[in-house]
Amino acid sequence: MSPGSGGVARGVRGWVRGALFGNLALKFVALVLALTLFLLINRDENRDIPARVRVAYQLPDDQVLVTERVDEVRVIIRGPWRRIKRFDEREIDRIDIDLTRVQNGEVVITPDMIDLPRGLELVSIEPKVIRVAFEDLQVSRIEVAPTWGGRPLHGWLADEAAARVTPATVVVRGAAGVVRALQTVRTQEIRLDGRSAPFEASVAVVPPDGVEVEGDPMVKVSVPIREELVTRQLGALPVVVAGPAGLDLTRWQASPAEVKVELTGGLLAVERLIAAGVTPTVTLAPEALARGRARLEVRLDGVPQGVGVTVAPAEVVVAARK
Repeated sequence: MSPGSGGVARGVRGWVRGALFGNLALKFVALVLALTLFLLINRDENRDIPARVRVAYQLPDDQVLVTERVDEVRVIIRGPWRRIKRFDEREIDRIDIDLTRVQNGEVVITPDMIDLPRGLELVSIEPKVIRVAFEDLQVSRIEVAPTWGGRPLHGWLADEAAARVTPATVVVRGAAGVVRALQTVRTQEIRLDGRSAPFEASVAVVPPDGVEVEGDPMVKVSVPIREELVTRQLGALPVVVAGPAGLDLTRWQASPAEVKVELTGGLLAVERLIAAGVTPTVTLAPEALARGRARLEVRLDGVPQGVGVTVAPAEVVVAARK
């Protein structure tokens, strides 16, 4: 062996010795921490976890459960940590409760009703008791009443009283006391916003709690939309005297000088007429000019079709000023 080879071998032995025996205290502490962590992770102590268990009922054919249904119970389950951390509450079968022969009173949820997976145990159940009460079942045919929401466009109205529902009645079943009190059963809300023409809506019937609709719960509602009709009283308006070109109209006066005007018709047409200006007018004819006095009918120009006009008084006396 050459002198150089001996030096390399001593260097390697020195490095190995340092790796094994250097900083022994620090290495001992690291070993203890690693062992402690390993033991903590792998300890298999029992743990408790909460879970929910579904509840289903078998009900008598001629009665209705009128107390609030308990659809699930809460349980505490205990088991080894390695089993608990893999547990899924869906592993627990639902609790089936037969109420076909149960009178009004209490049903006790017992541990034997809950079948847990192997390796787990039941610690507690909440609630432990379910209170039940029954009423006789009633089946009746009830009229359907539409429910409305919103408003049509300005100038239009939904004729709710004339709405047609198909079918007009539905068969409902439920507790006798509730069904006997029903005069109608409502629908989902039918929105009227922005409507200006008749339309048809398909909506569901919405019975009260504890009542069910037999068969198809959908109905069709035909909704009439019509023009809104109004009457507007315009009060006293001055009468304007008109006549042939070149006539000095300031020499003529009407008596009475004011009349009351009432407009009846579609809201939009009446509003447009008022916005354009309403002017009660009498027109002098040649015979009136000759006599210097006449009883003339008061008229309104520019009245659109469909708008009715009532003027009071309908006639006034027009005479030349003295």
